[in-house]
Amino acid sequence: MKKTVLVVLAVAVLGVGAYFGASALAAGSGGTGAQGGAATGADADPNQPDRVAEVKGLVVSIDGTQVSIDRYIKNPSEELTDEEKAAKKAERAQLSQEERQALKAAENAALETERVTVTIPVGVPIVQMVPQGDTPVVEAVTLADIRSGMEVTVWTDGGTDGSNAEYVKLAGVK
Repeated sequence: MKKTVLVVLAVAVLGVGAYFGASALAAGSGGTGAQGGAATGADADPNQPDRVAEVKGLVVSIDGTQVSIDRYIKNPSEELTDEEKAAKKAERAQLSQEERQALKAAENAALETERVTVTIPVGVPIVQMVPQGDTPVVEAVTLADIRSGMEVTVWTDGGTDGSNAEYVKLAGVK
């Protein structure tokens, strides 16, 4: 009788430990992992280049691997201070995903643009941020997923006038 109770107790303890241990791993306690291997939060896009993207704008057309983009031209005098950026971020944190996207689209509509053509060679990483609960996660997509009217951010081999893409990120959700 005592052996049976001990075996049942041991199995229960192991089961609870396995459950909570798996939950901690799935929550990404290692910093970059989450369910399905996708990164979340501040580590959401670990493969993104560490520099500022050369091209950001709206896709106008796609022809094979050539993507025409209306690149946003920002006025340097409109750059925000760190305090203004923090206040803007806090204000937007209170908005829903849809409200943030609408506000960003309205702001970008007022920007001056120039048309550039970017070549996206086969094998270049193309990603999109998609919501998983309240947290965006990185999802790999293909060139076929890029559509006219989508906002894209492109890291190129150095030129703002187009050239070859090294990394592409699509904005918005599916």
